[in-house]
Amino acid sequence: MNTIGENIYNEIQPSGIDTVPGWQSYSPVFRQLIEETKPSIIIEVGSWLGASAINMAKITKELNLNTKIYCIDTWLGAEEFWTSYKGTGERNLKLKNGYPQVYFDFLANVVQHNVQDIITPIPNTSYIGSLILKHYNIMADLIYIDGSHEYIDVKNDISSYSELLSLNGIIFGDDIGWSGVNQAVNEILNTKYEVLENNFWVYRKCGRAV
Repeated sequence: MNTIGENIYNEIQPSGIDTVPGWQSYSPVFRQLIEETKPSIIIEVGSWLGASAINMAKITKELNLNTKIYCIDTWLGAEEFWTSYKGTGERNLKLKNGYPQVYFDFLANVVQHNVQDIITPIPNTSYIGSLILKHYNIMADLIYIDGSHEYIDVKNDISSYSELLSLNGIIFGDDIGWSGVNQAVNEILNTKYEVLENNFWVYRKCGRAV
């Protein structure tokens, strides 16, 4: 039945893509925060083709960390994938009978880079994903929020996933310059966050509540 991590990569062939395209997915911020937290669990909200998750997985391997990464995404695409940016190649949903197939590209990319032992996808909405992880008592040392950039979605993601953040964990995201992201981060975190290069926002829990 429905079990996380069971036979996910069965019969999935490598994608043949050596550098997976993504937005901000190879920023030095990822290594910086992984070196700081040395996470046993990472949660990523919004994974698309897997570039940032694969990058983080490789970093944890280089640092000899025993890390698991849970990737939460619907793989259905944000609003602009269907509207204003529907013709751009990097947002190709690969529709089949009207339904996106890009999830299988994600799996193939993970297999290509041999990090399927680290990465577990959970194909669902970010909120339901948080409930699933909560059910299994999964707490993370590092949480990357990069799903929908709409104000209400970012606000809900920060609120939902902060409950899954370990005592001294870090929750972070990018695109603080986007109006929806900026409004949500400032409303929830107020002055408790800092901005790193490439518009990444970072909140360190340090024993305090969000």
